[in-house]
Amino acid sequence: MGSPHDENDRPVAIVFLFYSTSMSKTKLCLLGTSTPNYETFAQQCAAVIVDDVPYLIDCGDGAMPRIMQAYRSGESALSPHKLSRLFLTHLHPDHTAGLAGIIISAWVLQRTAALHIYGPAGTQRLVDGILAAYADGLALHRNGKAPLAIVPLDVVVHEYTAGRIYTDERMTVEAFSVSHGVVESYGLRLVSADKTIVHSGDTCPQQTVIDAARGCDILLHEVYCAASLHVHHAEWHAYHQAVHTSSIQLAEMACEIRPKLLVLNHQLIWGDYTEADLMAEITAIYDGDVVFGRDLDVFE
Repeated sequence: MGSPHDENDRPVAIVFLFYSTSMSKTKLCLLGTSTPNYETFAQQCAAVIVDDVPYLIDCGDGAMPRIMQAYRSGESALSPHKLSRLFLTHLHPDHTAGLAGIIISAWVLQRTAALHIYGPAGTQRLVDGILAAYADGLALHRNGKAPLAIVPLDVVVHEYTAGRIYTDERMTVEAFSVSHGVVESYGLRLVSADKTIVHSGDTCPQQTVIDAARGCDILLHEVYCAASLHVHHAEWHAYHQAVHTSSIQLAEMACEIRPKLLVLNHQLIWGDYTEADLMAEITAIYDGDVVFGRDLDVFE
C-alpha cells in the first residue's frame, strides 16, 4: 500500500500520538472543610486521588458520610473498600472525631485491605481506645466467625515525625512541622507524577509551609478573617493569633509561595463578617488564583 495523498495528489505526513496509560492523573477532593464551630456539615477531611487511588487526610466529624456522598455521586476512588490510607495532621477532635467511621464503617462496607493510619505521637493510643470502646460490636464480625462473616479488621498505625513518611509507585508524602499551640502538628506535602499538593494542617504562619509549598500546584491552607477577630475578647485574640493564620498573613505567604492555586480551608469567620470579607482581605494583597474551599469541591 502506497503513502497517503491529499486531493491534489501531494504526499501527506501522518503523525501518530501515543499517550501513556501509566501517566498519573491527580486531583484534590475536599470532603470536610469545617472547624470546631461546624460552619458546614463535615469537619476536616480531604482526599488526594491518584489514578483512582485515594489518600485521605484527616477525618473530623462527618467525614464518612461525606466520603459516601462523594462516592455515590460518582467518585469511584472513594469506594469504602479503597479507603486503606489515612494521614492525620494532628489529633484535635475536628480532625479525628470521624476516625471510628473510617476504621469500622468502611470495613463493614467491604474494605478488605488493612487500614494504614499515619499520625503523630498518640495516634496508636487513640486507635486502641476506639477499638476497645467498640469491642462488643466488633466481636460479631471479627475473624470471620459470625454468620455475616467478613475479613478480620486490620488497622496498622505508623506514628511519624517530620520527613518522608510514605511512598509507593504513585505518591510520596512528606511531613513538615507546623505550630498549633501545644499539640504536635504537621503539614503534608504530597507529590505524584503530575502534581504537588500541600496541606498546611492547622498552623500559624510558618517558614516550613513556605519552603514546602513554594511553586506547588495546589496549596490547601487554613485561614481566619482578620477583620472579624475583634468580635472575640482579648484572650481569644491572642489564642487565634498564636495558633492560626489570618487572611492577611496567608496572602503575604502566598505572594512568596506562588502556588498555581490557593484553596482556603478551615475558614474561621466570626460575627456578621462573610466569605466576601475574607476573600477581599486576601485578594487585596495576593493577585494569584484563590478559591474558598467547600465540602465536595474537586480540583484537578
